[in-house]
This record gives sequence, C-alpha cells and structure tokens, in this order.
Amino acid sequence: MISTKLSKNQKQELVTKIRESNTFKKASTSNALLQYLNEATLNGVNLKESVIDIEFFGSKVVTDKNNPRVRVNVYNLRKKIAQYYENEGKDDIWQLTIDKGQYEVRFFKKQVGKQLIKKLKWAQIIPYIGLFLAIFALFYTNSSPKPPSLWKSIINKEKPTNLFIGDHFGVAGTTITGHTGWTRDFNINNINEFYDLLEEKPELKNYIKPANYTYTTRMAALATQQFERLFQHYHQNLPIRFSTLTSISEIKEGNAIYAGPIKNKNQFIRFFNEANPYFTIGNSELKLTNHPQLKDTIFNLKSPIVEEEYALVSKYSSIGDTEHFVFFSEHDIGVSATAEYFTNKDSLQHFAKTFLKDKKHFTALFKVKGQNRTNTDIKLEMVVSF
Repeated sequence: MISTKLSKNQKQELVTKIRESNTFKKASTSNALLQYLNEATLNGVNLKESVIDIEFFGSKVVTDKNNPRVRVNVYNLRKKIAQYYENEGKDDIWQLTIDKGQYEVRFFKKQVGKQLIKKLKWAQIIPYIGLFLAIFALFYTNSSPKPPSLWKSIINKEKPTNLFIGDHFGVAGTTITGHTGWTRDFNINNINEFYDLLEEKPELKNYIKPANYTYTTRMAALATQQFERLFQHYHQNLPIRFSTLTSISEIKEGNAIYAGPIKNKNQFIRFFNEANPYFTIGNSELKLTNHPQLKDTIFNLKSPIVEEEYALVSKYSSIGDTEHFVFFSEHDIGVSATAEYFTNKDSLQHFAKTFLKDKKHFTALFKVKGQNRTNTDIKLEMVVSF
C-alpha cells in the first residue's frame, strides 16, 4: 500500500537508516544512487534512464535509447534493498521499494498478523515448540548426508554459496561483415570498460552499444549441472550468477564457486593471486614461484587448440571468512572435466587422502584432452596444498 502518512523528513530518515546499514556501507554506488532517487522522487522529477544518466552519472550525451549502465546499477540497488530487508531491516514496519520498470522510490507499511499473535498463549505452547525443535534437529542431523571433507566448508548451511559462471561481455553494432551483430572484444569485459572505450574513442558512440546479452560456451551448462546435482544431494541451494554482471560486493556476500575461462579477465583472478602463496595468473600464464621444494615454473594456459589444454582448480580463503572454489581453463573441456572430477565421490576421496592430508586449501593443475569440445582424458599434473 502506498504511504500517505509519511512526511518527507520521515521518508529521508528511512533512507538514511538504510544507507548507514552494514549492507550499504561498502556499496558506494548503490548508496549514493538510493539517495539521489529518493530526492528526485520527493521533488517530483520525471525519472527516466536518460535523466538518471545525465544527473547522476554525469553523462554529457543526451539520448532516448536504452541505457545499460542505468539499468545495471538500479538492478544492483534493488538487490541491495532486498538483502537489507532480509537481514538488518527484517523487522522494519515502514519499508521502501523501487518497482521493476520504474525508478521512483515508493514507501509502504508492512502488514503484520497482529490478531493471530494476540490469540496465541505463548506460555502454554513454548515448551511444546522447544520439544518439537529438538526432535526435528535430532532427526535432521541424523538423516541429512554430510558433504565430503573437500566441500564441507562450501556446502555450508550457515553461509550462502553462489556459483559464478564465466561469461563474455558483448558489443552490439556493425561487425566485420558490415552487418549489425554481436561482437566479442577480449579487451572489453564489463560495462565500465565499454564506457572507458567510448571516452577514448567518442566517434564510436553512434555505431556500437552494449549488447543486451552475454555469451557462454557449453561449459556453462555442463559445469552447472555437475555442481547443482552435488548441492541438491546435500539439500542445499546454489544460486547462479554471471561474472560480467557481478560486483565485488556481491562476491563478498558468501562463499563462491567460479567456473569459466581466464581470458574474460574475471574478478576471481585477482582473488586467486592474493590468496595463493606460490601461484599467480597473468597474461594467460600460471607462474609457480618461491616454493620451498619445487622449482620456479611458468605454464602457458593459452592453448592454441581446443583438443588439449591445462585446467586449473584452486580452493582458498577469501575476504570476510569466506572461501572460493575456482575452476579455470581457456576452453570447454578443462572446466567441464575438472567439475566432473571434483563432484565425483571416488575421485574426491582419493584426492583428499593423497594430496591434502591436514591441509584445507590447494591449487591443482590438470592436463585435459578431448574431442568436439568433450573431455576424453584428464591427468593430474601437480598439486600444491597450503
């Protein structure tokens, strides 16, 4: 129900409370965008993508065309608002929302079933609730299968885990054939890099724009199927996101699995380099340095053929007491093969017993062969635990 009782000051107080929450503290763009949209709504501004692009993002180009930068940032803002009300703001009576397809901030009062609460005699039913919860917990603990040791911290009911699929950012415009189509430029991997290009080459503004969709290979479907099957077996959900549409703050929300290529310059490469004591990835190369027993080595991850390539798998600690489990390769077969390997009960037991011992984290390098983008052979080349 739309509010007719809140004053402008009260609405601003609600916005300020959300902006000062832990959910919004480090989300600088969403924080500022919420304040701007609220002020514009209160002042009766006719909010459109072009208006927001000019007034908030400072664009100097006036256009009525769809603006992906505005849509992506408002989409992220809606997710942050939902996250706030799922956690810190779950008890807020007055709430705000930005309806899908709109940009105005709307306030409403959450309905609470007060009559039902009044009728309950809590002193009488609390003992029975406690007994029921104890029986349920005992039954659930004994009946739920326990994840393998390698996955125990990732398949964790106390902390959410998201699967990030490595996709490719695309540009819509005139292709090499002279027709309108979708183009992949490996130097443009997200919306910010696209607008950086337009700043350098403003003459392209009338010829190209961000595509409405990204691109993934068959690897995405195969790897997703393997991980989803594993999580479902242990009664856990696995939300799926695409790397080009993901911010650092979203990655930090919980544990993360990344499956995809290295050549899209995804954000997990940086996390991998920061967390690994002996390995770094750069310019499609894997460098092993400063290991007390192994000599310094460089592995070329950029395979010229799709029938044979290196695949890299690593599990490591990340920001805020979270963990990442990443699966890197250049082509389909590497990620697909290693995803199958690390979701197979037998290979998991052998790997953990042979290579991990008392260690929790590792980096493993595989050599994968295949035909027609389907893996036919996987060989473990090296494991370094830490």
